[in-house]
Amino acid sequence: MIKFFRKIRQKLLSENKFSKYLIYAIGEIVLVVIGILIALQINNWNLTQQDRKTEKENLLSLQEEFSKNKTKIQEIIQQNNQNISGAEKMIQSFSSASKDTISEQIIAIYGSETFGTEINFEPETGVLTEIISSGQLKLIRNNELKHKLAGLQSKIDEIKQQEKEVLDYRIIAIKQMINEGNMERVYAYLGIRKAYVNTTFESTGIKSMLNSLPFLNQIVLYQSSSNVTNQAFYAPLNKEIEIILELITNRLKEL
Repeated sequence: MIKFFRKIRQKLLSENKFSKYLIYAIGEIVLVVIGILIALQINNWNLTQQDRKTEKENLLSLQEEFSKNKTKIQEIIQQNNQNISGAEKMIQSFSSASKDTISEQIIAIYGSETFGTEINFEPETGVLTEIISSGQLKLIRNNELKHKLAGLQSKIDEIKQQEKEVLDYRIIAIKQMINEGNMERVYAYLGIRKAYVNTTFESTGIKSMLNSLPFLNQIVLYQSSSNVTNQAFYAPLNKEIEIILELITNRLKEL
């Protein structure tokens, strides 16, 4: 093709047809420019298609990751509610009406329901972290979704701070329970020990814990902090995850 155009130019010059040569030269330049523009357009289209393919793959991975995290946060909320409920039973045990009638075994069970499970939300963030660190977050063509994904880690960090507060209250309350009650009997009632032994301590039972105001205060603080964690941290994050999953689903429908 190049040789063909060169022969035409040489023929026009040899025949001293300069005006025709000039017109031809301009036409040739225009054709070259058009060819370059077409090539660029094709290249841009290919890049765009590759970006959309990458976006779809990332969104599908995020959808799987956030679906797992939704299940996790709902399980954590449920477990935390059980701790809160157990704490309320323990608090009610301190009432004058309950002290005389409640059994040591019931107190041990309430204590297990209150302090038996440590709350710790550990979300899966591998896919999201990789997308952000690789700069591929910009490929997602939904500004609201990008904004929520970019800000999620800060929300998780805030939850970790709150969980630490709950854990601190939990540890203090458990230490107080150990100081105030007979843990050997507690474990026997819970089936961890086969039977408890008779001791000569002045306070050999579990009910002595119900006479401790510091222990009651620690349970109240633990329960209150757990309530705040559910209402101000876990529930909003659960809602945020639901919104993110909805945005991902809608964007996938567009691809």
